[in-house]
Amino acid sequence: MDITDIFIECIDKWADEEIDKRISYAINSFEKWIEDLDKEELNILSEILKEFNYYSKASSFNIISNLAQKSIEEFDINNDNSVISLVRKADGKMNSSYEYWFIHRNVSGLSKNIYYDTVEDIRQEEWENIKNIVYIDDCSGTGKQFVDFLKRQNKIFAGKTIIFIVVEILEEAKKYIENYASETGIDVHVRAENISKKALKDRSGTDKNVFIRMCHKRKIINSYILGYKKAEALMAFYNNTPNDTLGIFWFPNNQKAPIFPRKLDEKPGWKVYRKEKENRRKEQYESKIK
Repeated sequence: MDITDIFIECIDKWADEEIDKRISYAINSFEKWIEDLDKEELNILSEILKEFNYYSKASSFNIISNLAQKSIEEFDINNDNSVISLVRKADGKMNSSYEYWFIHRNVSGLSKNIYYDTVEDIRQEEWENIKNIVYIDDCSGTGKQFVDFLKRQNKIFAGKTIIFIVVEILEEAKKYIENYASETGIDVHVRAENISKKALKDRSGTDKNVFIRMCHKRKIINSYILGYKKAEALMAFYNNTPNDTLGIFWFPNNQKAPIFPRKLDEKPGWKVYRKEKENRRKEQYESKIK
């Protein structure tokens, strides 16, 4: 089976109820995306593509809904003993965690009054009555973001149960979070629709070299060839592609547009002092695309 046949099978898997805008873009970009690749590169990309997961808005909604109900039953989450929050960025800016938190809020059947965008706002006398803290996010590639987030919290988690709900998490990320929980004595439970392995985990050194050669051909900078912090993730979502994903699927290239490009929000002019778009992108990706 060649890569085109594999891609068609992927479309059937990804499309779910309908072909959305991101899948349509992938379809329209696919032929040009692969046209300069040699046989070795196509073989490697074919095997990787088989494992790639795309989550439409409909499938994300269903997944969060199912995980919400399962965790409610498993941990006795209710309006009297729980708070539902999200994984905030260190700078406090909104991120994709908000979108999945809102989905959970709409489908759980729980009171809207137990949904907080930060638990820092909960008074200490109220905090003592809380048993479960549920955090919602779309994915975790390394686990470091979630662990660093927990470290930044000013609340004491002793005696609490933390439930981390994500659509997809990598095995290494789950292990990283669990190791942190074990070291600190914090009771953390990860609940995900998919627990995936690194894209090149079982590949030979030769295969990895071919893959890296292919990425250099696309002028993907080294720090994103294997995804952020070498996460080697294979996933994209209806609202964006995480930078944990292998760069060949999302890293910007003017000649060979990736099939699941990562959306970049423009920085406000008052922060970048009227810099050109190319310079903004350079700051974000550490290198200009040539």
